[in-house]
Amino acid sequence: MPIAAPPAHPVIGIMLTIRQIEIFHAVMVTKTVSGAARVLGTSQPGLSRMIGHMEDKLRFRLFDRTRGRLLPTPEAQALFREVEHVFKGFSDLEYVVQRLAKGVDRTFRVGASPSLGHSVVPQMLARLTGNYPEVTIQFDILSVEQAVDWLALQRGDYALTVFPVDHPNVLSSRIGNGRMVCAVPAGHRLADRARITLGDIQGERIQSFRRETPHGQIIARMYEDVGEDLEVATYVRFAETAVAFVANGMGVALVDSFTAMQPHAETVRFLEFETPGTLPVYISRNLDTARTLVGETFEEIARNILTALPRPTPLSQPIT
Repeated sequence: MPIAAPPAHPVIGIMLTIRQIEIFHAVMVTKTVSGAARVLGTSQPGLSRMIGHMEDKLRFRLFDRTRGRLLPTPEAQALFREVEHVFKGFSDLEYVVQRLAKGVDRTFRVGASPSLGHSVVPQMLARLTGNYPEVTIQFDILSVEQAVDWLALQRGDYALTVFPVDHPNVLSSRIGNGRMVCAVPAGHRLADRARITLGDIQGERIQSFRRETPHGQIIARMYEDVGEDLEVATYVRFAETAVAFVANGMGVALVDSFTAMQPHAETVRFLEFETPGTLPVYISRNLDTARTLVGETFEEIARNILTALPRPTPLSQPIT
C-alpha cells in the first residue's frame, strides 16, 4: 500500500520571496510607498501592486490605508522585527562575499625556485597585490627536494619552478622559458662580446651544477650537442652562489637568464650563447585544492609576465 505524502509545511506555502522581503523592508523604513519606490528604483504603482500581492499571499493586512496614510498593522510590526534579522543576515553575507572576493582572511602561499624567486616572482606578486591589496602573501624559496612535499602536503598554493613537480596529486604546466647565459668577471677577455660559444670558454674554471639537477642537465646537453667536454672546477647548488664565485675571480659560470636579471655588482657580465640551452618554467598546484579567484589571477599574471620577457635578438652575423 503506497505511503501518503506528508502534508506541506504551512510556512512553505506562504513563504515570501527575497524581493518581497526587500520591498516590505523598504516601505517600513521609509514609511511611504513613494519613498520605498525611490530607494528600490521602481515605480510607485508597481510597488503598491506588489504589496497587495504580499498581503494576499500572507492572508493578513500589512498596512492600514486611511486618508492617504500608510500605517503598519501590528502583524506588520511583528513581521518587521523578524525581517530585520533577515536583513542583518544579508548584510553579513554581503560583507563576507566582499572579503572573499578581495582575498581577505586568507593567506596566498607561493613558492619558487631561487632564480625565479629572486627575479620574476616579486614582479608577479606585486601585480597580484595591486589587484588584491588586502591579500596576505606567504612566499618561500624552494629547493628541488622541497617542492614536491610543499605542494603534495598542501603547504602552499602554487610553485614556480624550473622543473616539473612529479607527483600524482600535482599539476605542473609549462608556462614559459628562460635560457642559459655565461657569467664572466667584468675584466674577462670575453666581457665585451655580445655572444659566445662553449668553445670560447674551454680551459676556463667552470662553476657549475651536479648533472642530476635541472641546471646541470641542461648544461650537460649543451656540451653534448656541440661535442665539447665539460670540466667542472667548482660544484654549486644555487646559481646565485655561482655568480658570487665569478665576482670573486673563481672563473666563469653557466647560469640561467633569470639569475642574470637580478641586481649584481659591476664586477660581473652576462653573455648570451650563440646556441643557448632552454630553461623551462613550470607553474604547479595541488589538484586536491580548488583554485580561488586569487589563484586564477596569479596564474594569468605569471603567464603574461613570462611571455613579455625580452628575448635576445637573432644573430645577424657569425661570431668571430
